[in-house]
Amino acid sequence: MSQHPNLQEIARNRMSPFTKMLGVEFKFIEKGLCTLLLPIREEHFNGTARVHGGVIFSLLDSAMGAAAFSVLEPHESTATVECKISYTRAVIGGELECFGKVVHAGTRTVVVDGEIWQDGALVAKALGTFARI
Repeated sequence: MSQHPNLQEIARNRMSPFTKMLGVEFKFIEKGLCTLLLPIREEHFNGTARVHGGVIFSLLDSAMGAAAFSVLEPHESTATVECKISYTRAVIGGELECFGKVVHAGTRTVVVDGEIWQDGALVAKALGTFARI
């Protein structure tokens, strides 16, 4: 299997208007792995002064999707099929670091593990399946 050429170019150009609006930043990408950062801003909070679960999920989906994309053939794309997330810690500020790691790249789907960490503590854990399109 050949991997997409120039993963750094993918990192620069793969950010959607939505992830840019959230403030997601690429830290690292290579075949099967991706790390994203998210500095928390006021707009990320819910009504109880904690980071909204949708922000956490979006960060995980973005990192896992980029990791899945990194193992595809150059002519392929990907889409989220399903994702199971467990939230383990409330976030009230700071910066989040999110990791996506491919655990299985099949002919039709890619299974990816995701984690978000903050200051040495697990914030959320996910397992997602992504279609090869």
